[in-house]
Amino acid sequence: MSAPVLEMFDNFTEGYRDHFSTKPSARTYSFRKRLSLACELAAGLSGRMLECAAGTGEITNALLGSGRFTEASIVDISPQMLDSTKRILTQHEHSARCDFVNYDIFKYRPESGEPYDLIVCLGLVAHTGRLGELLEHLRSMLADNGALLLQTSLDDHLGTRIVRALSSRRYASRFGYSVSYYRHQDILDACKEADLKVTDMRRHTVGIPFGDRVWARGSYHVERQLESWAARHGAEALYLLGHS
Repeated sequence: MSAPVLEMFDNFTEGYRDHFSTKPSARTYSFRKRLSLACELAAGLSGRMLECAAGTGEITNALLGSGRFTEASIVDISPQMLDSTKRILTQHEHSARCDFVNYDIFKYRPESGEPYDLIVCLGLVAHTGRLGELLEHLRSMLADNGALLLQTSLDDHLGTRIVRALSSRRYASRFGYSVSYYRHQDILDACKEADLKVTDMRRHTVGIPFGDRVWARGSYHVERQLESWAARHGAEALYLLGHS
């Protein structure tokens, strides 16, 4: 994982935490929806959990709050993000034993060698690319009956394509790396190459390009009103993957 990615997330920790606030905007709606759908998709899983990129810890905290996981390896390349996750988890009582690892997920292996029953990979592949390589690496650490929870923005979606066309160069110039975008078929192809299969999927977020810049509260209400439409055609997707 590149140094620019590490630098960006280290500098963005406080702003990232705001994505889960209750302040009405399309962005906060989308991130809170990501959290609720992650919990929904992981509801039948228990045991050992690997978090590939914890962010500021809100989703990790919600998953561990179920009480179903006995151990959790929480990995993030950003020390600032990892510290944020530590703080939020210490504020809540969880039964899981947590191991915090400041490391590149592409190079990570558990010291015990034991596989994971749930591997969580949310908000990561856009910033790293190398989707096929990542899926193969994570599959090698996945228990036989385990599941991998993957999130991505979908480049099939018109709003995503507009955002990519209008912001990609500016983003790369500002942060020193390019965001990676994937279509639904790209995910299916990468899964096939990695000997994984999609067992469940959820879409969400209407995804009006730059809607929050124009009117954040209005964009939030659009997301609320068109939630059912977004469940079929949304710009964001969570995939539950298992061994094929």
